Amino acid sequence: MRMLGFAPIKEMLDSGICVSLGTDGAPSNNRMSIVDEMYLASLINKGREVYVKGTTDPTALPAEMVLKMVIVNGAKSVLWDNEIGSLEVGKKADMIVVNPFSWPMVPVHDWISSLVYCMRTENIVSVMCNGRWIMKNQKILNVDEEKVISMARHASNELLKRAG
Repeated sequence: MRMLGFAPIKEMLDSGICVSLGTDGAPSNNRMSIVDEMYLASLINKGREVYVKGTTDPTALPAEMVLKMVIVNGAKSVLWDNEIGSLEVGKKADMIVVNPFSWPMVPVHDWISSLVYCMRTENIVSVMCNGRWIMKNQKILNVDEEKVISMARHASNELLKRAG
């Protein structure tokens, strides 16, 4: 199913496969960022279309589908679409608040395209998970960031020492 190391996402979607995006580790995109994953998935698959078919198709993987792959298909792929993946009564309220009025996103002509192609992680202002704010105004509320970073650096140094 793979060619040149890139999943044939368009063909998979056309075949009815539920394709979703995620970040499970640094090998995903070296940034652990679903924002970057959206952009890369779209861009790479447009380039793949040129290589495979010899034609440029800017709609090979449209922004709407990329966003659906992250939100709706993400929930379906882990069999939680009855709990997450859309804002509905009875489902867990998971959402982000985005500031579209900063340099990466200005000017916004198409909201969905701007989320996929222009948004950067710094555009995310607040995050709600299961109805609870876990980040507001770019401040993490439920984790001591400095402590976690310190622990990660220490663990990394210890691993490097043991590895020799």
